[in-house]
Amino acid sequence: MNNFIGLGFYTLITVTIITLYRKSEESEPYLLLKLIGYAILGGFTFDLGDWKLPLGFLVFLLFFRNIKINAKVKKRAAYLGLVIYLLSLIIPFIQTTIFEWPREIELQNTNFYSGSLVEEWENVHNELSDFEQGVRITHFKMMMNEKGKMTDLQMDMKENAFSEEIHYRIRLSEDDEKLIVKRRKVERVRDPYVEPPYTEAGFFLAQIDLIKKSMLDHQGVDSYTLRSDGQRSGFGITDGVNYRIDTAGKHTLEKSELPVEAIVVDVCSPKCSVYEHFLFDIINREDEVTESTFLDIARKDSPEVEQWFKNHTGDKIGYEEDGGYVLIKDGEKEKVTDEEFDRALKETPIIDYQQDGVMWKVTVENPYGDAPHVMRFTLDGKAREVLEIHFDE
Repeated sequence: MNNFIGLGFYTLITVTIITLYRKSEESEPYLLLKLIGYAILGGFTFDLGDWKLPLGFLVFLLFFRNIKINAKVKKRAAYLGLVIYLLSLIIPFIQTTIFEWPREIELQNTNFYSGSLVEEWENVHNELSDFEQGVRITHFKMMMNEKGKMTDLQMDMKENAFSEEIHYRIRLSEDDEKLIVKRRKVERVRDPYVEPPYTEAGFFLAQIDLIKKSMLDHQGVDSYTLRSDGQRSGFGITDGVNYRIDTAGKHTLEKSELPVEAIVVDVCSPKCSVYEHFLFDIINREDEVTESTFLDIARKDSPEVEQWFKNHTGDKIGYEEDGGYVLIKDGEKEKVTDEEFDRALKETPIIDYQQDGVMWKVTVENPYGDAPHVMRFTLDGKAREVLEIHFDE
């Protein structure tokens, strides 16, 4: 969208300057370049903190008032620069207002047991025409009656989008039929050492979808609240009722199995007096990170790492076509022999790593596929978390 706006913007400027040039009253050497200069002068700004001052237009008013030749078109070119300055203030404001305007999105299913939170989240992204880039959930709370009808749903998420973050605030409407979605862009703080271990949103919601009606069967209870902070963390509470939830069902987690690393969801009453703890995707703390497992752990923890591998393996880097083979480099197809094709699939990506105690510094490179071709990240083997990621062309 921004690219289209920018293209239209520059096209309009070009057409306007050419029109002014053709309407000039007198012949003048290099007039077209002079008009461009006046437009640049009129739009030149001076940044003073968060303020942009139209310094160029002020200079024009002070020193270029008595223009002798083609004064009319030159002044209009300067005013064109002023218009550009004003639009540079107005357009971002309009874009932000439109982006952050609350949206109401119909629930696909108001019953938790017969619906899917993963599908609801995918529907939100489709309705907003968003491209998901590493969305992590930071707050989750859901209330439902004994039949599974949702009476409250709260989800807070944040999405890393290059130099900024997109924060999502999703709430259930008063009639329990729609999701009210609010988005907000904030400056991204790149300090991986203070980033809590929030779970990727799609993965977290897939775990919640594993909960079946038979797992919530407390006698005399007519409503439940599920809540979580979305973090994978250490869990060692032994004085409560703890269950492991996975595709095989609900299983008691014995005290002897604690502590573990897991996604923890509290199951409680409407006032959140905790009945049980549901633990998902449990990792035993004694499991070591090894040469054969560190990549799988990194891909599971980081959506960015997983997406890079998806974009640089398999048919994303090459495939069979018309009886021959092609490899892809930055969108360009290159015909190769079957030996070259097999070698590219087997020998790439190239993986290099250095282990320093529990820290793994990893560099992964593949000349095929689309840029970025090099990914560097640090994996904390103890916490099983990717701490920082850098991409190079």
